[in-house]
Amino acid sequence: MDDGIVLNIADDAFTGPVKGSGKKAGRWTDRLNAKRVLKRKTRPSGKAAHQPYHVSDDENHEYRPAKRPRPEKPSVDPSSASSLLPSGAVPTSRPPAQIISSLFSYNPKIEAPAISAQKIPSKPSNAPLTDASTFADLGLHPLLTAHLSTKLNITKPTSIQRATLPIFMNPLSEDMAARDVFIQSQTGSGKTLSFLLPIIQDLFPLSTHSYIDRSIGTLAIIIAPTRELAKQISDVLESLLQLRLRPEADSGDPESSTRLTRWLVSGLLSGGATRGHEKARLRKGIPILVSTPGRLLDHLQNTSSFNVGKCRWLVLDEADRLMELGFEDTIKGIVQGLDGRRNLALQAVSEGKSMEVGGWDWERRRRTVLCSATIREDVQKLAGTTLIRPLMIKALDTDKPDGAISHIDHDASATGLSPEKFTPPSQLSQKFVVVPLKLRLVALVALLRSLLAQTHGRRGSKIIVFLSCTDSVDFHWRLLGSSSMGSDGPEESPKVDAEKDAEDSDEDGASGSDDDGKEDEKIAAQSPLLPDASIFRLHGSLPTPVRLASLRGFSATPSTKSKRPVPSSSILLCTSVASRGLDLPLVRAVIQYDLPTENGATEYVHRVGRTARAGKGGEAWSLVAPSELEWVKWVEGKMRGGLEEDTATDHKANITLEGASIESVLSKGYGGKGSEYEQRATEVQLSFERWVLNRKENADLARKAFLSHMRAYATHPSNEKHIFHVRHLHIGHLAKAFALRDAPKTITDGGKKNGVKGTVKPKQRISKNGNHKPDKVHDWDERTGDTEHRMQEIVRAQGRLSRKGGKMVSSGTDEFQIASGAALAKLAQSSQI
Repeated sequence: MDDGIVLNIADDAFTGPVKGSGKKAGRWTDRLNAKRVLKRKTRPSGKAAHQPYHVSDDENHEYRPAKRPRPEKPSVDPSSASSLLPSGAVPTSRPPAQIISSLFSYNPKIEAPAISAQKIPSKPSNAPLTDASTFADLGLHPLLTAHLSTKLNITKPTSIQRATLPIFMNPLSEDMAARDVFIQSQTGSGKTLSFLLPIIQDLFPLSTHSYIDRSIGTLAIIIAPTRELAKQISDVLESLLQLRLRPEADSGDPESSTRLTRWLVSGLLSGGATRGHEKARLRKGIPILVSTPGRLLDHLQNTSSFNVGKCRWLVLDEADRLMELGFEDTIKGIVQGLDGRRNLALQAVSEGKSMEVGGWDWERRRRTVLCSATIREDVQKLAGTTLIRPLMIKALDTDKPDGAISHIDHDASATGLSPEKFTPPSQLSQKFVVVPLKLRLVALVALLRSLLAQTHGRRGSKIIVFLSCTDSVDFHWRLLGSSSMGSDGPEESPKVDAEKDAEDSDEDGASGSDDDGKEDEKIAAQSPLLPDASIFRLHGSLPTPVRLASLRGFSATPSTKSKRPVPSSSILLCTSVASRGLDLPLVRAVIQYDLPTENGATEYVHRVGRTARAGKGGEAWSLVAPSELEWVKWVEGKMRGGLEEDTATDHKANITLEGASIESVLSKGYGGKGSEYEQRATEVQLSFERWVLNRKENADLARKAFLSHMRAYATHPSNEKHIFHVRHLHIGHLAKAFALRDAPKTITDGGKKNGVKGTVKPKQRISKNGNHKPDKVHDWDERTGDTEHRMQEIVRAQGRLSRKGGKMVSSGTDEFQIASGAALAKLAQSSQI
């Protein structure tokens, strides 16, 4: 009896305290449960019956299964990531306080991409012509031709310029000269010069009149959908207006003795400046004006000194983007405003109240030019309401100039545009890599490192990374610019490039501050993981001076005359605001970190069109989740126009996305032998997670980006839901891509605890009409955080909505659109439902 008592005490001491034994007073039920647990442990049954056993020292020979040895945790060798550490930095060896999941475990199995046959390099589809065509042959003024060749180094026109310039400058008949024009051409093919050169050519002869000066008012207006594109067009226009006014005296040109006046000046209206500064410039006169739609309509309605009665040209650039952003009514208001100002000017002349000197050709009507890379239904509608008897010009074949022009009858102007599939430049190399959700962040860093390594020795290389939302852009910009390898201490803010362009931009008197204060005035950041590279950001929520300064800093090219040092490479993190029209120099590669959520293949082609411009080469990378693999074949079919690869014609048969394995991307980015890249990628991921845990502001920024990304992912249109659906995503793995160690229920539960605003409180639900009200049937389980249950109830109550044609409509299905209750509640609050 005494031995049995001693044995029981020994067993308790060996096995450690039983769960619940630490409770106050130790009830008899706790002791009874402890005996039952001990009995189950010592009972040989099942698998344990075949395992080696320890024998106790008592005479009953009580058996107990042997404990399995605990495997040692693999430790990361600090020397393995030495190539990723900054000089003098030592990786930390302190064990983490939280459970950290491995990057390379429990990932879905990914099949190795099929090795495609070596493609024959295609002839560039948007390069300048290689034949004997010159701008002089197209009827361009000799001074403009000389300026293009000597100052701008442009000697050959592109195919769209060859098709467009003769129609504007040497019309075959007066009837053709009076018709409006629809220009359709591939991205990067030179559409900007195709309408700027005819405008300057048309207004240049007025320089011979001594009474003509800038007070004549605005004679040409160019409308761009975004501020960045408006600024770019304005810069190109300013460079063209710096031409010499007279040829050389010894050239024998009879016009060399003609006195010309430099009255042609350009102006930019894109918001950000005070209305008083803009009114002052308009009062002085801006003959050629570049503007965004909203700002232009504001001055047409409220600025009486805005003289547009003699306006000869109206250009709508990137018409498809104008319609996407909802500017249809604004464009109608602008056209009506221009017509009203012209009627008032004609009335003043007929009544003899005009104070102007000299005559003016009032019989000539205003000519409208609409430019778009795609012909969609909304673009056709805009063409039908703004163009009169339009003439369509498109570059179909560079070898057949006569076949590059097609006419549209007046009766068919609204519906006679035949939609054609939008294809990327033929010389563009398109690649994709299937990346597990947990590896997205380290895969992006690896891909950037490998692309930067390939550009070693070539200064000024640019890389554009597209993300889905503004919060994600801000998070990744601050993460790359603030985190450091091997440091757990306080992190510094992103380093600021020595550029103060935010204050001396074209927006007079504009301020670069907003709610974030000085943080948004910082333009460039540097990361120890991306040496010799400056990281910029661009999205629509940034102040105008910061956006323009970021674009200017990213576009800067090395020059010996530059007073400021230009980084070897530049990286731009941006949303789709940078996908249209921007002609950024030396862009070597475009990375689609998040695939487009709107417009499908069209938006994809616009994004990749930022590289491989004007006949140059480039790469386009797409990071595809395992559940999104079907997107590759889907986008290839869209770009081929529904034709199979063996039946497609021309360069459409060459439109394929080449696959690359995630292992090759990581090994090229992080280096090492064998699987050593796994240890280095793990160390990079841990450094990002330590940065998030270091400060509450960083954690809030990561969670906000995570929720915004989920909301953006849910906006894929209904015809893409079979590819992109939140039900296909592993939420925990996706959180890892935002350097979060918390489980999804920890992120979405308890808004006050985790700093995430807008979470749904317990015992509440959203009714069908969108109002919050108590739920008497379902009780939210705060202890377990049943995310799936809350997601079903909230989304079903909200109704099944999907995006179609830019509007939220009922899809008629039971699919869930939002992944978490917190995301839906925040969306409902922001929409004031």
